Amino acid sequence: MENEKSPILEIKDLRVTYETDIEVVEAVNGISFQIEKGKTLGLVGETGAGKTTTALSILRLLPETTGRIKGGEICFEGEDLLHVDEEQMRGVRGNRISMVFQDPMSSLNPVYTVGDQIGEAIRLHRPELSNDAVEQRIDEILQLVGIMPSRKHEYPHQFSGGMKQRVVIAMALCCEPELLIADEPTTALDVTIQASILKLLKELQETLGITVLFIANNMSLVSAFCDRIGILHEGRIIEEGETERIIHAPEQAYTRMLVEAARLHSAPAAEAETGEELLRVEHLKKYFDVKKKNKKLSLKAVDDVSFTLNKGEVLGIVGESGCGKSTLVNTILNLYDPTAGKVYFDGKDVFSDERKNRNAFKKNVQIVFQDPYWSLNPRWLVKEIVAEPLDAYEKLRGQERLARVGQLLEMVGLSRDDAYKYPHEFSGGERQRIAIARSLASNPKLVVLDEPTSSIDVFSQAQILELLRELKEKFQLTNILISHDLGVVSQMANKIAVMYLGKIAEFGPAAEVFRNPQHPYTKALFNAIPKFEKLGMDQLTTLEGAIPSPINPPSGCAFHTRCAEACEACKSWTPEPVYLNEAHYVSCIHFTERQGENTCGKR
Repeated sequence: MENEKSPILEIKDLRVTYETDIEVVEAVNGISFQIEKGKTLGLVGETGAGKTTTALSILRLLPETTGRIKGGEICFEGEDLLHVDEEQMRGVRGNRISMVFQDPMSSLNPVYTVGDQIGEAIRLHRPELSNDAVEQRIDEILQLVGIMPSRKHEYPHQFSGGMKQRVVIAMALCCEPELLIADEPTTALDVTIQASILKLLKELQETLGITVLFIANNMSLVSAFCDRIGILHEGRIIEEGETERIIHAPEQAYTRMLVEAARLHSAPAAEAETGEELLRVEHLKKYFDVKKKNKKLSLKAVDDVSFTLNKGEVLGIVGESGCGKSTLVNTILNLYDPTAGKVYFDGKDVFSDERKNRNAFKKNVQIVFQDPYWSLNPRWLVKEIVAEPLDAYEKLRGQERLARVGQLLEMVGLSRDDAYKYPHEFSGGERQRIAIARSLASNPKLVVLDEPTSSIDVFSQAQILELLRELKEKFQLTNILISHDLGVVSQMANKIAVMYLGKIAEFGPAAEVFRNPQHPYTKALFNAIPKFEKLGMDQLTTLEGAIPSPINPPSGCAFHTRCAEACEACKSWTPEPVYLNEAHYVSCIHFTERQGENTCGKR
């Protein structure tokens, strides 16, 4: 009994630096902690706190050219891993200690099938197994993480984000490790998929008796998943304790800030002063032609969407990956040719062939993309990046152009001197500020925010949201906000559209929808968010099953295959929008029945 409570991993006074010709950075400065067998420890902190460096140090995977472990001990099952040779470490990595990395796409090889990649790890650490035994193990582990074994012949690009993460988890567990390091395994995943991944990890931990080191920058996730929490700040653990105590009675000011930053602010954005209509979308459709076995099929990415947006409003568009959020916005922006429907901006037809209308639309509508690392040209100085819209629409030159760039940078909280730096010299939050500065260069009326905070930590997220609110008020901007984070939407939006499989399931004032969601899908999204009021995994509600294919959607209501409230009529009858009041509608036959049509016998 005593042995079960002994630590499987104990780190003592770990110190790690990154050394370059220019500087030496102390990434980890005397970290000490331990994890008991079968337990879960969450390491929480903002970007740069030393979380991932600690994880990589355990596996001795620091960059060879710059990473240096300067001191300390990493004891795994009583053995100091810092004093074993490389051959012994190869027997530990992926075998006794495995790691689930943050981005599944960077962890998976795009030219090999997922079965081959899982099989590679098994063959490396279990050379005694026959090919048939390896194939059997691949099937077993895929089934364990909720993937049909028949999909082992598919490639990573054929899986959704959540399913790719399940593949990575399968690779990590295929050799039955004793310790699993999960490095932000749910970052950028939808709330429903996030909940299913967390539940999967917890079930696997309990089934296989695995110990887990869970790394995150969001306290709400660790509150649901972990037994204990360690708070990292500037390379040190400043507070550690049982989850309930850390959440409800934090001692350090920094810990209190992390807890507050993670709370879902259920109070929606303040009502904005709105003007006349700015954007009208009428019956918009975007279908993609897909060839499958010599058959020409249609992928219905956006299917008959209509809404209006007035000046000064913020529309939040939410839904799972693949529901059509980004395709809808890209079609509205005329980046995709529409299949059908109309979009009017300031009363003018966006899809008109008139060059004058198109140029005015491009100038007045700008976008901030999800990941600034990919949306900013790494070979350009910041002054060239921010000035790109100026060159296209303002025709400024010389000092006048440079002065305008400096003005835009100061507007988003950067300095004029930053104009002479490259994107890689900035943090994630600072890069997003550069992207925001560029979007404002042409003095637009509408700025689209496509997951603007998903790739940055909670503190940077709060700062970016505050900046966006200030800029909106200063320039009387109208925004469309795409996000899978309902906490972000609640703070920014005053209208909300919930999308499912190319259609709007619920649309209405944000305050009303957040206070009293009506569509079963909207309720499921809200119930999948970890909350501090009730700790542990029992608080999370998951949606069973994957989003159906938009190439071959279910008959009737597209959500009926996953809906807990579905009845027989849902399988055959396609719901039309039902207005609960002049601004709030729901596409669900249960509400049609309430208004007098006997379509469903369930309610």
